[in-house]
Amino acid sequence: MSRYKTKEAVHNRAKDAIGTPLELIYEQCGQYDANPKSKNYVGDAFEAWMDVPKNSRAEADLSEAGVELKATPYKILKDGRPSAKERLVLNIINYMNEAKATFETSSFANKDKLMELIFYKNDPKNKDKSTWTFDEAILFSFPEKDLEVIKHDWETIHDMIMQGKAHELSEGMTNYLGACTKGASSKTLRDQPFSDIKAKQRAYSLKASYMTSILRNYVFGSQTDPAIQKDKFSTRTMSHSDNECFSTQEIATVDELAHKGLDDIIRDKLNAFSGKTVAELKKIFNINISKKTKHLNSILIARMLGLKGDSANEAEEIQKADIQVKTISLKKNGKIKEHMSFPTFKFSDIQNTDFEDSDFYESISKKFLFAVFKRLRNQNPSDDEIVFIGAKCWYLPADDIKNIELVYNDTKRKIQQGVHLKSKINSNNKVTVSNNFIGSSDYSTDGTKYIAHVRPHARRSQYFEGAYSNELPVPAVWFGRPDDDEHYDPSGRFMPTQSFWLNSTYLNEQIRDVVNAFEKNSSETSIDK
Repeated sequence: MSRYKTKEAVHNRAKDAIGTPLELIYEQCGQYDANPKSKNYVGDAFEAWMDVPKNSRAEADLSEAGVELKATPYKILKDGRPSAKERLVLNIINYMNEAKATFETSSFANKDKLMELIFYKNDPKNKDKSTWTFDEAILFSFPEKDLEVIKHDWETIHDMIMQGKAHELSEGMTNYLGACTKGASSKTLRDQPFSDIKAKQRAYSLKASYMTSILRNYVFGSQTDPAIQKDKFSTRTMSHSDNECFSTQEIATVDELAHKGLDDIIRDKLNAFSGKTVAELKKIFNINISKKTKHLNSILIARMLGLKGDSANEAEEIQKADIQVKTISLKKNGKIKEHMSFPTFKFSDIQNTDFEDSDFYESISKKFLFAVFKRLRNQNPSDDEIVFIGAKCWYLPADDIKNIELVYNDTKRKIQQGVHLKSKINSNNKVTVSNNFIGSSDYSTDGTKYIAHVRPHARRSQYFEGAYSNELPVPAVWFGRPDDDEHYDPSGRFMPTQSFWLNSTYLNEQIRDVVNAFEKNSSETSIDK
């Protein structure tokens, strides 16, 4: 049993570890055979320092103090800002037990209510973990406002369990608290109480975006909160003049969050302006910039949410939940102008990465905020001819993620086997090249319509080494390669850099409720007049 029986003793002991190489941590604890190559090397060092044997108990690691221990990595971005390297995984969700719980009696609240978080830099340039150090520690409980969001997140997860839909859980459903997959593989399954369908094993986790906010504001920043203790007990000082403060703005108050979910608050704030033209919104918010300014819609969304900055991404809640704010532009006929793109990928990354471990999977597992504008004239509409029709928070349903996984795996297979490239001469007597990646109008062999596709992000095409191309790990299979070695590398190793895209037809279906609500309100308003 640990010698540290109060939260004060736990925190002060953790602070004493700061700056000590992990090899010395082990030595001071009388452990001389720890393997730095073990994936648990850092976490085990922290538990050894805190005099805690390895365990998987339902209660907190230090049960007498009521404190759970967590060692969590961070990284330094190119701009010098610290960022969480990964989500903070908490406890495994037992669907059978959790169905019987309330938030207050849940395994999450029982085990993770109070945590000693110790942070270390995961240095890719230094593979010798024995020389790594713990850099900062905080005694962490959830700030009052964050706790309201987390309660709603827990209730969302709990509702899915109660509906017998644990197998449909997705991290995009929630904001700060997620239910991430956890197990030896994605095929690790568990029973759930109200369905015969086995569900993937999942664990409660704090999203990487939430951890990044904590890291920047409370760990390495100057922000304080009664729920978070950074300095040692009895030596606490309010002087943080040497630290940078990463300031943010807020969308919702604690009182608002106590009565309504974050998604509903965001939606209602934006939809209060449904039906306003861009010209009217600019007048309401005293915005004097040209409609040609690329970030005008971003500014309008921020103002409708009550923010002073030029982007909703500056809001604390958007950052912590890592909500992806997307402007959707509709043509006059109500159809979406274009597909939704995701970052470009390297062919070698796709070749060597399973879907659930990919950057693409991480991107589509997030929550999205769609702000929908409609053009009343397709070509060069004025500010009076563009209407904000509404907004919604949205995530990809589990079945649709499976559809996208088919596209990813097909792309991976074709990269591994050699992408097919076929050239032809178009009506303008120019060479065009097509490939066999899934396109926006393609169907699977069983007749299922794909909801995503692969194509270049840039308009320029290069089939030689250059700024707009990417190297293939397996040479492409050419059908009619043009007799032009300068522009079509004979090795077949290069083709235009590609991205995954969500189909516009699929997105049209996802915002249909926004469009229908706008049309209904517009019709009722016309009748009233």
